[in-house]
Amino acid sequence: MARCLFAIGMLNASANVLAEDGKQELVEIAQLVHALDERYPAGSIQSNEVAEIAIKESQSAEDRLENWYVVSEHHCYNTFFVNDCLKRIKVERREYLPTLQRISLESQALQRLLKVMERDRETAQKQAK
Repeated sequence: MARCLFAIGMLNASANVLAEDGKQELVEIAQLVHALDERYPAGSIQSNEVAEIAIKESQSAEDRLENWYVVSEHHCYNTFFVNDCLKRIKVERREYLPTLQRISLESQALQRLLKVMERDRETAQKQAK
């Protein structure tokens, strides 16, 4: 009986450590997303080089957010109020995804536009010959 209580206590302690690590990770992700939002406000991406960097940085942040979500989701299944926990982490993830997606989509749109302009320029040069 004492061993069982000890094991339950250890599981609860490790769950609390995981929860604290998850909160700290989310704080770091939030800071990263806000920094990216300040670095790449809407309409600020004007070159292919900046677009490539923005895509890499936003994808990295999105991957980190997704990893946090998976770990937090796994942790939720060890809590008593599973559905409340799952709903909370979904809301927290939804807070940061739009910013990351905006940066990525804006960068990709600029890259597509630049490719079209380059193809048009090449076509115009071929027709001029």
